Amino acid sequence: MKQLLGLSFAIGLLATSGAASAATRYVFATFLGDDASKEKLSLYTSKNGLDFTLLSNTGYAGPTGVLRDPSIMKHTDGQYYIAYTLKSWTTTSAAFAIASSPDLKTWTFRTEVPAQVANVKDTWAPEWFKDSDGSIHLIVSIDTSTTQFKSYLYTASDDTLGKWDAPVPLGIGPNYIDTFVVKIGALYHAFTKNETSKFIEHATASALTGPWTFVGTGDWAGWGSGKEGPALFQLDNGQWRLFMDCYGNCGYLQASSTDLTKWSSSSTVPGLSGVARHGTVLREDDALGGSGGTTSGAGGAGGANHGGSSGSSGSSGSSSGGVGSSGASGSLAGSAGDGGARESTAGRAGAAMVGGAAGSAGSLAATSGAGGSTANGGRSGSASAGESNSLSNANDGGCSCALPKASRSPRAALALLIALGAVLRRRRALSLSR
Repeated sequence: MKQLLGLSFAIGLLATSGAASAATRYVFATFLGDDASKEKLSLYTSKNGLDFTLLSNTGYAGPTGVLRDPSIMKHTDGQYYIAYTLKSWTTTSAAFAIASSPDLKTWTFRTEVPAQVANVKDTWAPEWFKDSDGSIHLIVSIDTSTTQFKSYLYTASDDTLGKWDAPVPLGIGPNYIDTFVVKIGALYHAFTKNETSKFIEHATASALTGPWTFVGTGDWAGWGSGKEGPALFQLDNGQWRLFMDCYGNCGYLQASSTDLTKWSSSSTVPGLSGVARHGTVLREDDALGGSGGTTSGAGGAGGANHGGSSGSSGSSGSSSGGVGSSGASGSLAGSAGDGGARESTAGRAGAAMVGGAAGSAGSLAATSGAGGSTANGGRSGSASAGESNSLSNANDGGCSCALPKASRSPRAALALLIALGAVLRRRRALSLSR
């Protein structure tokens, strides 16, 4: 029993150290310029949402050979998705496109979505938005031969994101483009570019299709004119960050806010300014990046993703595909979630495993692999002393192991400990390689 208790304690330390090593990763999807060689998908990553480094110039441009204004999210199937403008800004376009990837490296064209708007001339800048009811939308800026730009709402009609309902006007426009929406509590917030003044303005509504009320117009935030492509995401501390493209030589800019109403002055984004163009940010747990799974458990404040963070001090801290649970700042849904519920298991694995030595913790499932899921330990009820409490670990390329019964030999227990150590080292190596 002493040997088994010691082994359980060691396993607990391994599990908690693995959980503690997990960190937030911010993935920025963009294109680099108007030249044909630059109208392709590029991806950058950051640990703090400000200092970005290049992950990959993927070279992906889809069937048309042009990719602009990519908006990124992670779906409930564990895949990354981008929606993008599929023609150059000087070329008319009557559709937008969607592509997917399991790992941010290899991208596959999924579908071309027709504008379905009469006399369409330009179809630009599709932006993901997942509402608090789980419905998935794209907000697209469309110009016609008879009207100025308006924002249209497209709603996915199946989970494959291959079928979309006919568009409906969002209620913003005419003469507004690049509309980006997030939701806090019951209130929708839209940040959109006034195409005449070139200011980014702020509107709110109690319904996604309006009516919208502009609460910040002109130079309300002090950022000046000549800005476009607003993209919002929330940091771990609950603060908001807005990225925006800038005309001329003023670079790629950011500003911050705690309430979406009062904003800091704008400043350049290190590593992106002068390089990146209109793009969006996905926030995810680095330990789950590219794994294709979902996790569940009991988390804390702010545990969600790009435009889909939970309340800044939410009581349960869970998020489901970008839909946050209610907390101090209410439930919040954003333009892109990473699919599936997420909560933290840090600190629980060790306690569950130590308890498992006495047969009181039940089963523990560890970090999910492709298409997998994760649940906290100690949830399945108690097991009588001497019974086996199992540990299953389905990582990418990982193993499946079981905690030996008390009657099994110390040699088998030691072998299990060695195997778990190898799994942890492989997980860390995969995280570093990303």
